[in-house]
Amino acid sequence: LWKGNMNLILNDQIKITGQLKITIRDAATGRIKSVDVIENMFVTRGKNAIAQRLSGQSVGEITYCALGTGTTAPALADTALQTELARKLISTRSYLNKVATFTTFFTTSEGNGTLREAALFGTGVGQTASATAGTGQIFCRTNINRTKTSNDTLTLEWTLTIG
Repeated sequence: LWKGNMNLILNDQIKITGQLKITIRDAATGRIKSVDVIENMFVTRGKNAIAQRLSGQSVGEITYCALGTGTTAPALADTALQTELARKLISTRSYLNKVATFTTFFTTSEGNGTLREAALFGTGVGQTASATAGTGQIFCRTNINRTKTSNDTLTLEWTLTIG
């Protein structure tokens, strides 16, 4: 009979939370025009991809960031952006103490317009993200409200915390 500590956590749950930091800069001066930090939703398909990765499948890698003009609120069942406008390979990825960070830099000629949504995409079972809109597995999505012009650069920094 085991007589150890009976105060065990029997239902420890892993929760994924995320934030998106949006920085718009004047390309000519480098001056920051706006910075916003917005919560994002880690959707069901993204959670499934992580579970599949844990089971040994070659999926679950986040590789692309996308922007769109759709205004529909994020939902757990999302499979894509509502109206994708621009997509770019993630510039840098890092990890430290349960936090994964994904940064994408959009130049003056990329992602211009009225931006209302953003998402991260990658590999899923039978899905591989590429530079083509609508490809790959969606992991997380959020609504944003920013306008970017050809005078601006845009940096999106996603932080996903597993805890």
